Amino acid sequence: MKILLVSFPVYSRLSAKEREFRINVISNVLNETSADFVMFSEHVLKSQEDLYKIGENVAHKQISALFELNEHQGLDGNKLYLLHKNRIIDLETNQVFSTTNEATEENIGNLIEELEQHRQFEVSGKRFLIIQCGENNILKGSTGSAEFRLRNRSDLKRRFSKVLDNVDIILNPVHTRWGRFANFLSRVRTFSEQKRYCFSCCQLKGNQLYNARINPGENVTHVVMHSKKRVPPIYTNETELYLLQMFEIK
Repeated sequence: MKILLVSFPVYSRLSAKEREFRINVISNVLNETSADFVMFSEHVLKSQEDLYKIGENVAHKQISALFELNEHQGLDGNKLYLLHKNRIIDLETNQVFSTTNEATEENIGNLIEELEQHRQFEVSGKRFLIIQCGENNILKGSTGSAEFRLRNRSDLKRRFSKVLDNVDIILNPVHTRWGRFANFLSRVRTFSEQKRYCFSCCQLKGNQLYNARINPGENVTHVVMHSKKRVPPIYTNETELYLLQMFEIK
């Protein structure tokens, strides 16, 4: 199975011309890719109208892709949609929390309920799970592996572990890159345990395609791990407009 990660620059507002151009670029990527599944960085589109235009443009009937739309301000505006076999599916879910301070017992319980009911789907025989951006704060840890944040809530930990045990691939689309990259890596590493894959991609910053290189040559825009180890891309395409990387999994 091949999975394509696509990142665009951060935008605060797109003109009508820029918006139409982005719709055309995304449509071309979906039509031309050999990937089975595509994940875009978050806020790549603004409205359902844009998404439905892409759906109309995509002739590659078997392609599946995940989008997060920034429909309005606030976490409840970060809504998830799946393009699957030329159908737009509203997953009827939005981001629950984004920071460690917001990772309260109530919010973590609400997130687990979302994960159980609205955040799983299947493509090409693989079971996917979506954890949006800072929702990965359901784990804590700064180095090595992370652990479930609420040590005193074994009931929630069991439910979360059961969700993870039921999936092959965890998707963690991100808005902007993590400032504390080591913390972020520890969470991705933990999500990739038990032979799972974890895929994460963030937006680009301006025209700096590898906007978050902590060390020279280290790609932190697209992070993929399997069994706690980094997975390299089999294909990379960098332009002034986007970064595409293809990954192959077993």
